[in-house]
Amino acid sequence: MRITMHRQREQRGFTRTPNCALPFSKRRKAMRKLVFGFTLIELLVSVAIFSIVMMIGVGALLSMVGANKKAESIKSVMNNLNAAVEEMSRTIRVGSVYHCGNTGSFTETRDCPQENGDENTFFAFLPSGSDPALPNNRTVYRFNPDTSQIERSQDSGTSWIAITAPEVTIERLRFYATGTDTQRFSGDSNQPRVLIIVQGVAGVGDALESPFSIETTVSQRLLDI
Repeated sequence: MRITMHRQREQRGFTRTPNCALPFSKRRKAMRKLVFGFTLIELLVSVAIFSIVMMIGVGALLSMVGANKKAESIKSVMNNLNAAVEEMSRTIRVGSVYHCGNTGSFTETRDCPQENGDENTFFAFLPSGSDPALPNNRTVYRFNPDTSQIERSQDSGTSWIAITAPEVTIERLRFYATGTDTQRFSGDSNQPRVLIIVQGVAGVGDALESPFSIETTVSQRLLDI
């Protein structure tokens, strides 16, 4: 009777359930398959990779910030320097009675075509619209080695004011003037011309310093006749 009922169940699709449970090792493997997560080694490796990536990223970011800071600092300093050189060029161009050097009277013309030490660090001229009969109305530009700045005087050298920022270190300023004599008195037919050379370092600190060298030629606008 039991055998007949068992066969009938097998024919109807029923399967026989084992009477004993799975072994402990197999049950443990089955449980591991159902559990999701990371091991301690995996976490340590992930943290190490993340730290390396962050260090590289932060280093690149700091480099970009430093480069941007240097560029902004140099731009500001160079704007000041360009303004100073442009001021000298503009006022000299429209002036007259060029006098190069710190010797002699500023009311007289004087050439300095060659290097002559401190002689080439001074340049005086009569500003546009000024009375040539007045003795103390000459504009003078000079290099001050004590402050490493370019200075300007509008009273023939009595008082001075710096026209370059402290962040600009001027190392060399030279004026080379030719043709300053007028044709009426000396027969010099050359138009007065001045070569200005400015060299130095822009910026503060070794990381922000940038050397520069500027050369410009200025010709007197007033015809030398």
